Amino acid sequence: MEIRRFYVDCNDINEDVVTISGDEFWHLTKVLRYKVGYQIIVCNNKDGKDYYCTIKTIEKDYCTAIVQKICDNECKTKVAVTLYQALPKGDKIDLIVQKAVELGVQDIVFFNSDYVSEKKFNLDRLNKINVEACKQCGRSRISNISGLLTFDKMLDSLKIYDKVIICYEDEKVNSIKCELENCTYNNIAIIIGSEGGFSEQEVDLCKKQGAVSVTLGSRIMRCETASIVTCGIVMYELGEMSR
Repeated sequence: MEIRRFYVDCNDINEDVVTISGDEFWHLTKVLRYKVGYQIIVCNNKDGKDYYCTIKTIEKDYCTAIVQKICDNECKTKVAVTLYQALPKGDKIDLIVQKAVELGVQDIVFFNSDYVSEKKFNLDRLNKINVEACKQCGRSRISNISGLLTFDKMLDSLKIYDKVIICYEDEKVNSIKCELENCTYNNIAIIIGSEGGFSEQEVDLCKKQGAVSVTLGSRIMRCETASIVTCGIVMYELGEMSR
């Protein structure tokens, strides 16, 4: 049987005893129907460890598990990558979150821009997708999702990064590979537009904050494709696609 992964707070791990409650308890007991004696992996979203446990008791609204061994989780990337995504239409946002998390993105920030037409932004739903994606790819730390920022707020937040790249369809020469060659950065931000891309003024404002524009080739991609492809290329160039 596959050993499933569950997330708890740091305070829920007391020496060799783990307490699981809330949504994770509901998923463990009502969806997966786990019983006493089943093996699970527990993560606390802080220390980068996998706690291999055996379920000891199942109560009305919580269960306890005994820690058998603790291992380092191998999924953490060496460079922290943040995806800034202009809010896309409909359920495209679900796919973007799922794949960005699977690719190892640490933070996902949604923002408004000139060509954004979507109004709905459901952070609770995105966090559920986030948790499921983290479980699927074996991460010990859950990605951080935030928003919805104004364009100005997004610009202000770029100051903390060592490198910021913005994908822009009018960029003809500069590539992600060139920008990340011999990378010595600790944190990198990726900026992706919505369905309509960015206005020239918005790109100029990003450049004034230190961003560099890059091309994704001669074909204009859908915004969700651009997000997934860019995150994948960045992770490849950072060496995260090898072991």
